Amino acid sequence: MKNKLYKSGLFVLTILLFIGMSGASSITVNYDNNIGESNEKTISNFPILNNDYINAFWEFDTGSGNTAYDSSGHDYDGTIDGASWSTDTPSGQGFSIEVDGIDDYVNLDSYSSNLGFNKTDDLIFSFSMKTSSNNKGMIYSTSTGYGTNPEFHIFIEENGTIGIKAEVTSCGFTFFTDDSYNDGNWYDIEVWFNGITNEPTVTIYVDNDPVASITHWVCPFEASDFTKTKIGRRSHNTTNYFDGKIDEMKIVKYPSGDEQEPPTIDGPTHGDPGVEYDYTFVTDDPEGDDIQLYIDWGDGTYEDWDEWYESGEEVIISHEWDEEGEYNITAKSRDVWDDSRWSNKYVVKIGNQPPYKPDISGRRYGSADEELTFTFVSEDYEGNDIKYFIDWNDGNTEWTDYFSSGEEVEVTHAWDSDGDYEITSYPVDDFDNKGKTSDPYIIRIGDQPPDPPTINGPKAGSPGIEYTFTFESSDPEGDMVYYDVEWGDGSEITDYGPWASGSEIELTHIYSEKEAFTIRARANDSFGYPGDWEVFKILIPKSKPLNINILESLFERFLLLKQLVNLLF
Repeated sequence: MKNKLYKSGLFVLTILLFIGMSGASSITVNYDNNIGESNEKTISNFPILNNDYINAFWEFDTGSGNTAYDSSGHDYDGTIDGASWSTDTPSGQGFSIEVDGIDDYVNLDSYSSNLGFNKTDDLIFSFSMKTSSNNKGMIYSTSTGYGTNPEFHIFIEENGTIGIKAEVTSCGFTFFTDDSYNDGNWYDIEVWFNGITNEPTVTIYVDNDPVASITHWVCPFEASDFTKTKIGRRSHNTTNYFDGKIDEMKIVKYPSGDEQEPPTIDGPTHGDPGVEYDYTFVTDDPEGDDIQLYIDWGDGTYEDWDEWYESGEEVIISHEWDEEGEYNITAKSRDVWDDSRWSNKYVVKIGNQPPYKPDISGRRYGSADEELTFTFVSEDYEGNDIKYFIDWNDGNTEWTDYFSSGEEVEVTHAWDSDGDYEITSYPVDDFDNKGKTSDPYIIRIGDQPPDPPTINGPKAGSPGIEYTFTFESSDPEGDMVYYDVEWGDGSEITDYGPWASGSEIELTHIYSEKEAFTIRARANDSFGYPGDWEVFKILIPKSKPLNINILESLFERFLLLKQLVNLLF
């Protein structure tokens, strides 16, 4: 006897020891996590440049050293190899970088995939340039290590024309300006690459004037394809050194293209023919670019791209419609890159409009010769009175009197024989303007309700435990069935379905109180005809049953505990 008590006491002590060790272990882990190092990333601190899309900006204003600092905040700092600093700048202030056309350049290879771009991106390359050389020189060049898969170059030819090359293994283009710019003067150059279209358009601006452009197919490429980037020479080999000065080189990149937002439209929603009405169009360009508008008035007339407007500006444009009807105004916006998708439709109704399609409601099952009541309701756009034409689908039709717009109208009808019937109706206003016919409202005369459901599940249980119950009902006509379930504790499920007739469904429920509960359930067919209720009782006793699996759970969690118990017993 003493030996049994000793073993039992030791067994309990062992369990308590393991539980205590488990709790202590959890506290230690949580404490270590709380005092660990922060995972918060440090955000680079950089000056606000009023354009979140600036990818790189080498201002060349340091005046000393061999680093071309990137002030975009991305820290794409270039290494200057042999170039010198010059106080000759377009503004007469600060510094520019001077390369000799022999072996000077700026190396940016480390950031090539970041400076590279996808064919579908939109970009602006801008810089100031001064040269009097008659040699070909690369101003900005990026490519793969092999140079042609892909490659993108901005360069000046021997004759002083500026050229652009974009190519992927002989799939691409090269084009030039007509004029020369190697006369020893400073020029502000911008190269716009519009890749969002199927065939990219590239335009060269000199001192804000467009001087050359091309629209041409280029095989697809991605930013990750670029591995070499240089300023002042060809990127993938030691040729075509630029001879001159470069200042303020900036790259603006719109990933996946500079998408436009469609305009929002506001103005009158109804009016009369022949009257001019004002409508307001507002476009908030994501980059704050100026925009143009294209408007479809819905009557076959259009407002073509015309003048430019500021981003966010309220643009008021007038229009009149000649005939009565419903019109959908839509509009697009565009900046220098591309146009937007069409806006949402802005509906305008001119003249007297017909009433809306009516809604029908009422009981959807009944017996032959039984008077059933149905409700018909529609609204007239101008608030005119409405009457209803009703087709009962049994060879009988009827008109109602006129009623106010939006008023519910009750009408009764009886069918002589069993069957399925489609009730339809259309409204007419007091100006004899006919509205659209309603959707069919299907009813069944002679419908039979589903059988009371069979309910199965546990007869007893414990509070807080989720239990599964099954329900099964068959419909005499094979209609789909829906279930209403009352759990007996104040909670319920209504119109749960549809389910095939005769199929077994499962529902779960948790009881929080300790007492006997009566579950009630019934089935409704697809016409809403409810069957009789069925009941099922479950007992949730006052004392919670012992969970006989607790030791098994402990053994699964603590294998050493199971081994000790086996040794003890």
